[in-house]
Amino acid sequence: MRVEVKLFANFREYLPPGSGSYTRLLDLAEGTTIREVLENLKVPLSMPMILLVNGVYKQADEALQAGDVLSVFPPVAGG
Repeated sequence: MRVEVKLFANFREYLPPGSGSYTRLLDLAEGTTIREVLENLKVPLSMPMILLVNGVYKQADEALQAGDVLSVFPPVAGG
């Protein structure tokens, strides 16, 4: 299955070589979880992050579906 992964801010450094400025299409096995994608990209799971799939907040152990867009952001603070 093909999934688009978007890594923002400091997470962009974990994109594979040849990726766009913040995005990469990945071919994954059916049932691959968000956690598995992050581990494959060598993103430290200890880093605070916000995970969205198709614009909806998700947990790392949720499985992805073909055509999903996974977005990873650092926590946002402001005032």
